[in-house]
Amino acid sequence: MKLADLSDAQLLESLNSLCGQSRAVLARLLAHLAEVEERRLHLEAACPSMFQFCVRRLGMSEDEACRRIHAARLARRFPGLLVRIERGDLTLSTIALLHDSLTEATYEELVEAVAGKTKAEVQALLAKRSPIPDVAAAITPLSETRHKVQFTASDALRKKLERAQDLMRHANAEGDLAVVVERALDLLLERLEKQRLGKTSRPRPSREQSDTARVSRATRRAVFERDGERCTFTDAEGHRCPAKSWLELDHVIPRARDGTNDVGNLRVRCRAHDALYAEQSFGREHVERKIREHRDPRQRGYAAESCGLAASGLVNMGFRRAEVQRALDTVSGRHRADDLSTIPVQTILREALAVLG
Repeated sequence: MKLADLSDAQLLESLNSLCGQSRAVLARLLAHLAEVEERRLHLEAACPSMFQFCVRRLGMSEDEACRRIHAARLARRFPGLLVRIERGDLTLSTIALLHDSLTEATYEELVEAVAGKTKAEVQALLAKRSPIPDVAAAITPLSETRHKVQFTASDALRKKLERAQDLMRHANAEGDLAVVVERALDLLLERLEKQRLGKTSRPRPSREQSDTARVSRATRRAVFERDGERCTFTDAEGHRCPAKSWLELDHVIPRARDGTNDVGNLRVRCRAHDALYAEQSFGREHVERKIREHRDPRQRGYAAESCGLAASGLVNMGFRRAEVQRALDTVSGRHRADDLSTIPVQTILREALAVLG
C-alpha cells in the first residue's frame, strides 16, 4: 500500500510502529556488537579495532560507530540498558552522557532519573550531581579572522542566550551563538559609546560651557575623538600610556581650582594616571581620603547609602561634587531620615537632577 493511500491516523500509527521497531533493532544491534567484540570476531575480519570493523565492514559512519560501540560496551556491563533503549527511555545520546557516571552503585538511581529526558536535561542533571569547575575565560585565535571564545556562564545568562536565540530565529535560523553575541555587543557598544564617549548618530558641535555645567555629550565626544580614545599621559621620554580602558575625562586645570569644562581644558586619562595627577595636584593624603569617602558614602556625610550611590552617579555625569552635595542635602531634607534608606537610588537620583536643573 502506498503511503498516500493511508489515512492520517493510519500514517501516524505506522510511524509509531516503525519507531518502536527501530528501537528494538537498535537494542539487538548493540547486543550483537558487544558479542562480536567479546568473541574477537572483528580481529578475524582483519579489522584491528571495533571502530574499523563498524566503519569498514558494517558501513557505519564514524559518528555512528563511536556511539554504538560505547553504548554496546556499557550495555554489556549493564544489560538492563538494552531494555530501556527498546522502550524508548534512553537514547544513544543519553547513554553517551552517562558513560563516565554509571557504576554498579549509581546505575538504578541514575538511569531512572534520566529516563525520558532530553540531552540538554540530562546534561543539566549530571552537572548538578557532579559540578565541573569553571573554565578559564579565554579568546584563542584559530586563524587570521576566526577566534575561539570560552567562558563560564551563569544559569541566568544561559537563559538569556536561549531566549535571544528564540527571538532571533527569523534572522538567525540556526541559532548561531556567535551571531547572538555579536548582535548583543553591537547594541551594548552603541549604548556605552553614547554614555562614555558622547557618540551619537546626530552629532552637534561642541560649544563653550559655563563653569557650573557638566561636561556635555558634544564636548565629551570631541575630547575622546581628539585623543584617540586612549590615555594621553606621556613620560619624560615621550612614551605615551597605551591604556584604552578605564578611561576618564581629566581637567588640565582642576575644577576645584576653577578649571572649566571646555574642550581645551579636558583630556583623556586612564584611571591610574588620573589618580596620579590628582595626587600631584592635591597631595596623596587628600586623594586617599576622597577614595575612602567614595567607597564608604557615610564618610561623606550623606544621610543614607542610597544618597552616596546617587552622588557617585551624578559626579560621573559631570556635576561638581559641591553641587551634588547641596542637591542631595535638599533631597534628604524632603524625607524622613528613617525613610531615606528605603527609597530606591533611582528615585533619589531623579529628585537630585530636578534640583540641579
